[in-house]
Parts: sequence; structure tokens; C-alpha cells
Amino acid sequence: MSRPFSQAQLTAVLSQLSETDLKTVNDLSGNRERNLLAIRELFRQGLISGVLIDDPFGAEDDEGPLLCNAERLRLRKPCVETAVEERTELLMPRLGFLTL
Repeated sequence: MSRPFSQAQLTAVLSQLSETDLKTVNDLSGNRERNLLAIRELFRQGLISGVLIDDPFGAEDDEGPLLCNAERLRLRKPCVETAVEERTELLMPRLGFLTL
């Protein structure tokens, strides 16, 4: 089954979110159902955080449960920064640096 959203849809939702301002699916422009599908995918990819509410009737597709609502949406801080910091901390003792 082809995905019911496009890269353009994912980008459209991402462009409306920030790291600081919390939004709901109702705050986003565009088709609500398509936005919910995009939000589910962006959440799975770890690009956004928020409260996702599954359909109370158990509706699902090939990708899993469908959403009926999404709240407190925001962009996640880039995981790259965290990975670089952790990697640096691991290398410092090997390179002879003292860590305090």
C-alpha cells in the first residue's frame, strides 16, 4: 500500500511547528486527516513530540492505529547534538583528557 501522505505533506506540517510553541492538530492549516497521518509519521521518525490520541474505535491502517487527535506538538531538538556530546564524552578519557 502506498503511503497516504507525501514528503510535501510532511514538510508542510513540520514547517508549522517550532521547538517552543505548542500546537494542536487544529492549529495546523491543511486537511485534518492528512495532517494526522503526517503527524503520526513524523512522531515515528522522532522529529516531533506531543500527545497523540489513537482513534477510540480502534481504526487502523497498514502502518498501525490511526489518530483522532494530536496535542502539545512541537519539534524535537536535533538528536545529532546529543549524539556528538555523548561521543565527545566517551572519547575524552581515551585521548588523555580529564573529565570533571
